[in-house]
Amino acid sequence: QGGFVLMPLAVAGMAGVADSALRAVVVYMIIYAATNLGVFAVILAVSRKTRSGDIASFGGLFSYAPTLGVLMTIFLASLAGIPPLGGWIAKFAAFQALLESQSTWGYVLAVVGAINSVIAFGYYGNVMREIWMRPVPDGDTTPIRTPGSLGLALGITSVATLTFGILPGIALHFADLAEIAGAISR
Repeated sequence: QGGFVLMPLAVAGMAGVADSALRAVVVYMIIYAATNLGVFAVILAVSRKTRSGDIASFGGLFSYAPTLGVLMTIFLASLAGIPPLGGWIAKFAAFQALLESQSTWGYVLAVVGAINSVIAFGYYGNVMREIWMRPVPDGDTTPIRTPGSLGLALGITSVATLTFGILPGIALHFADLAEIAGAISR
């Protein structure tokens, strides 16, 4: 994910691209902070039961913890940039900044980013397959008890991930504020 944050910065020095590059970075950071925190909250909840962070420990998650299975799927799909989840607008903003540069370097980075998105989806799809299609590795299907604070974190991050994707103007508004701050500091 760090590469997607850095891609707009690679063209930020080109004429007319600085503002959209900064905007893309801010949007990406806001959305991916929410999404990644959600992923780690699910990992914490599952690892409290399985005592493992291995991908195989997510086997059959949907069968005994359907809410966590659905939330992890939402977060992973957002990381992959699938609409209408927050990750799509973050990746869109990054690609838009690259293409606005109208430079060979920007186009090359956009192609590399697109290829990396496909490769990353293969990884995320593997985790989703564990959640939805694989059996529970140890056969223990007792429900997961999620502490209140972890549940609150999951609620906040899932609402943010969905809201930023369905109403991207909210994330873009925060980016506009950063753009204004950048203009003031010049």
